[in-house]
Amino acid sequence: MASPRSTMPAFDTHKAIKALRQAGFDDVQAEAVVDQINGAITENLACKADLDEAERNLAARIDACVTQAQLDAAIANLATRDELRAAIEPLATKEELAQLGLRMIVRMEELTGKMLKYMGGGLASVVALIKGLDVLVG
Repeated sequence: MASPRSTMPAFDTHKAIKALRQAGFDDVQAEAVVDQINGAITENLACKADLDEAERNLAARIDACVTQAQLDAAIANLATRDELRAAIEPLATKEELAQLGLRMIVRMEELTGKMLKYMGGGLASVVALIKGLDVLVG
């Protein structure tokens, strides 16, 4: 398998050094400039493997997007105003909730009265039992 860098276009370093010498660069200068250019090319150019990876990433991001058909289906499933009104109508109004609250308070008071009545009767029974035991023992 060829390395990713071998699939990039070739930069003719010999030809570049030769052109720089003809322009007045000495050997050391020409080679230094060509080395820098060659390094920049090999480090910053995308090779086929880089492009393949970018394509896979882009395809994954596209797959994750919602399609227009999905949006249209979601909009079609939204409730209309009439459907919302019909769903809300059976719910209690503030006044109805206030009346319910008052009825609950009255009912709780009734239950509290019954509990006190039973507790009083139970307490009276316990007192009578203690007095009866006291008479028997005493």
